[in-house]
Amino acid sequence: MKLITTFNVLLLITFAVQAQNPEAELYEKARAIHEKVITIDTHDDINIRNFTDSLNYSMNLDTQVNIPKMEEGGLDVSWFVVYSGQGELNADGYKGAYENAMSSFKAIHKLVNEFAPEKIGLATSSNEVRKLVNDGKLVAIVMAFRSPLLHQFHINPSPSILPI
Repeated sequence: MKLITTFNVLLLITFAVQAQNPEAELYEKARAIHEKVITIDTHDDINIRNFTDSLNYSMNLDTQVNIPKMEEGGLDVSWFVVYSGQGELNADGYKGAYENAMSSFKAIHKLVNEFAPEKIGLATSSNEVRKLVNDGKLVAIVMAFRSPLLHQFHINPSPSILPI
């Protein structure tokens, strides 16, 4: 009888604690949803100085996003933004913007092909995103702002470099 009474008291305490903490229940529901879906951050700025052998996004850096932060936060997909400001609106300005953008593309490729190919892959379609996530990998997608005037100056990005 004493065992049954102790069990009942513990059961009542458990229900009382759960009833007093609806936030915990909501948190657990949110956590369960988070684990089932593909989570995406659609705008992650990058700094090409953080793509070297000794300092790169496979490390826990003081950056907006990196692989350890993605793993810790449960982020599956990062849209890396390739933004290239330009100087003057002339051939030299466009060439500088192009070279800066290409450096970013090359840096992202280096991350997925050299620094951490076992942890992150590059996707160019939703099918590739799903495959990489199902394979247990994180996903990099590249978002670029590209000027249509680049072609006017005979600057043609290489399709093997540009993932989009």
